[in-house]
Amino acid sequence: MPSVLGLLEERERAALARVEELRAELERVRAAVVEAEEAARRAVVAREEVVEALAAAPGVPETGAVEVVGGVAARVDVPPWHQGLDLAVLPGDCAAIVALVEDDAAGGGGGVRARRMRDHLGWQASDAREQAARFRAKRLVERGWLSEEGPGLFRPRPARTD
Repeated sequence: MPSVLGLLEERERAALARVEELRAELERVRAAVVEAEEAARRAVVAREEVVEALAAAPGVPETGAVEVVGGVAARVDVPPWHQGLDLAVLPGDCAAIVALVEDDAAGGGGGVRARRMRDHLGWQASDAREQAARFRAKRLVERGWLSEEGPGLFRPRPARTD
């Protein structure tokens, strides 16, 4: 008959071996996560480069943003903001985004993200439509209509004191 201490020592060795197996698996998973994050980062950069290249393509005026959805490029005109300009000069979706962001700020909100813009616009829930909303918001930032308070968090443009 085996001793009680012998049985406990055997269980302890088995538990320690399992801990080592799990630690090795954890390291493999961590490495896979790092690789996946890097692949996602490269995909974002590649997409941004394509959008910038399309925006700079001949025949697209400087005020035109190019949105790529489903392989189709469509121009969205966003005039630069200046004192006295109202939302009526913006394309409908852009005006709705600015209004949403301003309403959020008026209600004490902390800013609006692209997913909320997409939903507010009544667009289909997809990554492509979320990216389209984000692209429009970033274009509104470039043209002075909005500000970006941290990555992907949009707020009204800061009040100018000049």
